[in-house]
Order: sequence, then structure tokens, then C-alpha cells
Amino acid sequence: MSEAGGVPEVVLGYSGFDGTAEFKRAHFPDLTDGEARLCQGLDAAAALLVDGRLVAAVQQERYSGLKYDHAFPADAIRACLSIAGLSITDVDQVRHGFDYGLAKVLSLGDERSRRRYDEVYRPERQTALLHRHFPELSGLDVRPVRHHDAHALTAAVPSGFEEALVVVVDGMGELHAVTVYRWAGGTLTRLAALDFRSSLGLFYSVMTMHLGYWPNSDEYKVMAMAASGDAERFAGTMREAVVLRADGRFDIPLLQRNHDPVSKETFAGSRRWLAEQGCPPADGEIGQVHFDLAAAGQRRLEEALFHLVGHWVARTGLRRVAFAGGVALNCVAIGKLAASDLVDGVYVQPAAGDEGTAVGAALLGADLPRAAEHYPVSTFLGPDVDSDRVPAHSYFTVEVDDVEAVAARLLAKGLVVGWAQGRLEFGPRALGNRSILADPRRRETRDRVNAAVKFREGFRPLAPIVKAECATRYFRIPAGTNMRHMTIAVPVRPERADEIAAVVHDDGTARVQVVHAAEQPRLWRVLDEFERLTGVGTLINTSLNVKGQPTARSASEAFRTFDESRLDVLVVGGVVHAKEWAVSDVLAATARTPAPAA
Repeated sequence: MSEAGGVPEVVLGYSGFDGTAEFKRAHFPDLTDGEARLCQGLDAAAALLVDGRLVAAVQQERYSGLKYDHAFPADAIRACLSIAGLSITDVDQVRHGFDYGLAKVLSLGDERSRRRYDEVYRPERQTALLHRHFPELSGLDVRPVRHHDAHALTAAVPSGFEEALVVVVDGMGELHAVTVYRWAGGTLTRLAALDFRSSLGLFYSVMTMHLGYWPNSDEYKVMAMAASGDAERFAGTMREAVVLRADGRFDIPLLQRNHDPVSKETFAGSRRWLAEQGCPPADGEIGQVHFDLAAAGQRRLEEALFHLVGHWVARTGLRRVAFAGGVALNCVAIGKLAASDLVDGVYVQPAAGDEGTAVGAALLGADLPRAAEHYPVSTFLGPDVDSDRVPAHSYFTVEVDDVEAVAARLLAKGLVVGWAQGRLEFGPRALGNRSILADPRRRETRDRVNAAVKFREGFRPLAPIVKAECATRYFRIPAGTNMRHMTIAVPVRPERADEIAAVVHDDGTARVQVVHAAEQPRLWRVLDEFERLTGVGTLINTSLNVKGQPTARSASEAFRTFDESRLDVLVVGGVVHAKEWAVSDVLAATARTPAPAA
């Protein structure tokens, strides 16, 4: 019932396939950890709409501690209800971001496929899981929704575009890996769909595995590698791997080289073919040949995206494009598209992976024009950090009044600062509420954050945040492009590159987040104070976690990251916690006399 009737309409959406990885492990026990990750239904999450307003969304991994957790998101559901001040009995509809009932006939080809359908994919199983975790909803059934429809709405509704192409590109939905829609008048109309043989997501996952990383996890590392490679070396190989067709379509013969049951689950035949083309599997040792293959694969993905979008822009006349699906997080490809003459505007859903389909599933139960009108600008949809406490510890601690100015002074001194404020971000990016901040002016700062704080590869770039007022001073930002969510890589202005050396990637680009004072006043103030002190309105921003852990949700998790890493300082709310070597800097920064400007 709507507010007019006195009781709000509450729609719960969720993502994930409980049991999907367990099924694969049970039937293929000899797989490597990476091979075992090639399954559907990762990124379990929950989202809550109240009278069409998105009031909460959070990933299950933030509670379980297991990155990309696929378990039924009972903790995330409880968190959403708590944020909204509701109980489980207030829920009117429950929707799940897959509908395998549409593909049942294709799941009955052999005994293993039939069992996977019954034990994992069958829509009725979601209702059973809901009732097991929440018996109060025993009279309510879960309503399945088409996976790509859920993805598409998460891009269309918040894009701000009245009319647009909506492009969903991922590994695989129920049947399709690429779907193109028209968004107009609050309605989605499907224009085209390509099946798994055209999966750019699976293509990139195979590349990721061959280069020694985990699929459905580390694709962004391959994207980072590509900046240091020679794309020409394997250009011919990639033209054989991904073949462009008429009408914006493409086939990926690389994916069709797997014939026995194990190869179909692991793409061993595809990886064997890549080795035969002259690039051996990385197996822990990455050489220039691997950087070159990454560069060629990245370029071919970009060519396929341009081919797809170019056709549908020409066919429909729609020059604004909204993206979702895991491939939409390829910020390099999206950045090149946004900067091209092909389009006039680009929006990327920040929770473009499967966690975002929790929101999309809920939106399918809402009034879309109303939902679009009230969709939040920010992604801060999780619990507030103040709902938890930092545990007792022996580090130096001080409470300060002007914590933004203190943080800026510490950053200007070269300290690396953990910053935990307000509500948790939804999606894979830390956008300033659960972040590690650092001075971008020195390249060695990047190396220190990667090695001593995050414990990750040195070639990985770190992203910048920048005040909206000076964003174009440092970066070439395409007109009509939403830069709030760190989803698009753009060129750094060459004349400014030395000023922000730590955030300039090897290809001269950076994955930028533009910060607006009206939307993120505390983070904007840190940037403003840092600019007053140094003349630079930009900072390094990366997620508040160490390698292998999800981004910190609570104050206690933020402290754990501080304790287990070489972070100098942690700021939670208005309290500063400091390691021994940073105490003198903190004392100086918290002195009542104002710090001098540069």
C-alpha cells in the first residue's frame, strides 16, 4: 500500500545464488581456486525500496568477510531493514535478480545440469531459502526477475537521461551476455540480445585466468596490466578470439574451444589455445609477454564495445548511453567511449556487478518514474560507521573539533590516513566514506600504499578524488559524463601530471571521482583544506581494506585494517588514532593555531 493509504509499500530485492560454488566444488573437486570461481550468482546483496525510494543497499560480503560472497544475504537483509527502521513483517514484495525458469529447458541436457538446476537455479528454491531464514514471511513467495532487466534498471533509473540506450554487458545472465535496450518514458524496451557465445565478460575472465589471476575477481588487474603492454604483439590472436559481425554483433570463438565437461567448467581449452599462440600461462611469474596479451585483449574488448554501441547509436539516434553489468566496470573502455564522437553522454551504474541486481530486482516492483525522481545521487546506502565502536587499544588517540582540517594537515605531511565516516558505500568502490587517503604529489606514495598498506601489486594504479571546482584543471573530462563514482578513466592533462604523479597510470589516465560540496561536504572540505595547504585539490583515494578483505563496514573493521597494515592514522568520526611514529605529526596537526597556507 502507498503512503496515501497510510502504510508504505516495502519492496525487498536481493542477488546471489546460495550454493552455486559449493555445487561446483562437489562435482569438480580437482579444480584450482581460480577455476572454482567460474560460477554464477556471486556478489549477494540486498536492497530496500520504501514507496519507490531506495533507502538501503548493502553487500553480504561486508558482514561475512568473504569477498564476493554468494550466500543467501540474510545479514544484508537485516541490515537494510534496520537502516529503514522496519521489521521483516513490513515487507510486501521480495524479488530475486535471476529468473532461471526462463531457461529450464536448457538446463535439462544431462544429469549434472538437471541437478544444478534443482539445487541452485530453480526459482522455487529462493522461496524456500527466504522462508528458512525468515519464517515470518512464510506466506510470501520470492518473485524472480530477468537478470539483465534488473541490471538495466540500475543504469537507466539513476542516469538522469530521459531517453537513452541502456547496455548490459556481463559474463552471463540466464541466457544472454549482452542486452541492448531503449529507455524512454520510464520504460525499457529490449532491442537486441546476444548469448554466451558473445560474452565479453567470459572472454575477459579467461584472459584473467590465463594471466594468473582469479576470474570474477581480478579482471581489474588485467586492465591495469594492459597499460604497460604492446597491443600489437597479439593483435592477430585477438582478432581470431573475438570476431566482429554485422549489425553490431560479435562472436567469441575463443569460448567455443571447450568440449569435455571439465573444460566447459574451466575454459581449459580456451586457455590452451592462448598458450599455443605464444603466451604461456603466467603461473605466478608475470613477464612482458603477459602485459602484451593483456593490452591486446583490452583493446579487442574496446573494439567490440565500440562496434556494438556504434551500431545502436546509428540505428536509434540515441547518443546517451547508460551501462551496467560487470564489463561496465572496465573504466578504460568506458572512458574511451565517453571521450569519442560516438556519444553525447555516459552513465555507469557504480554497483554494476551482480550486487547491483538487488537494487534492480526491487525497482521492478516499484513505480519507475517515481523511483527515478527520488533515486539518491550518492551510493552511501549501508550502515553508519557510528553504529559501531573502535575496540579498546593502546594507540595514541585524540578527539578533535575540526577533523577535516586535521586530516588535511596530516595528508600534507605525507601521512597515509584511513578515513571512516557516515554510511557505507554500496558497490565495489570506496567513494570517501570508507577510504584510505594519501598525498598524490609523489609517485613513491603510490608504491608505499600498494606495498605497505594494501599489500598488492606495484603496477596497480591508485585513483584520485578531486574537488568539482578544479576537476578540469587536472583531467580531460568528456561533456555529459557522470564522474561521481570512480567508474570512468580519463586522460590526465600532461601539464599537470607531475603535480599528481601518484595517480597517473602508465597510459596517462586516471580513474577519477569528482567530489561536490553539496553531496559530500566532509570529504570536499578535506580536499579544500589540502588545496589551501599545498595548492593541489586532489588526493589519492582507495578502499579501506587490505588485500583479500572486503572494504571495512564498521568502526571496528576500520580499526582492524589500521592495526594490520602500515596505515599511519585512522580517523573515525571525529576521533584520530595514530601509530607511534605519527604521534608528533598528529599533535602538531591538532594544535589550535591554524596551519599556514603554502
